Amino acid sequence: MEHMAEYITVARVGDIPLGGALQVEVGDNPISIWNVKGAFYAIDDTCTHEEAYLSEGEVIDDCCAMCPLHGSEFDLATGAARCLPATEPVRTYPVRVEGDEVQIEIS
Repeated sequence: MEHMAEYITVARVGDIPLGGALQVEVGDNPISIWNVKGAFYAIDDTCTHEEAYLSEGEVIDDCCAMCPLHGSEFDLATGAARCLPATEPVRTYPVRVEGDEVQIEIS
């Protein structure tokens, strides 16, 4: 049986500053929603190197989240770790905007 994607509303467009991020909780999981030039991305908010919230960092090169603790960079589209000290990727989530609601797909 095929699983239907379920989207949940996590924020409003105006809640997420341009060039910044907002942390939301889905269950017990912190997820950061990023607004890069009006495009939205969602990734797990905890750096895979050490316990730090990526949403407290900044966007680098319009494509990566930089960890505020040690400077690891994660590709917002793929979750890939782009530089040390992190080597493990973060999970990404499909994002859609319905009206002014930012929604992410959860499984």
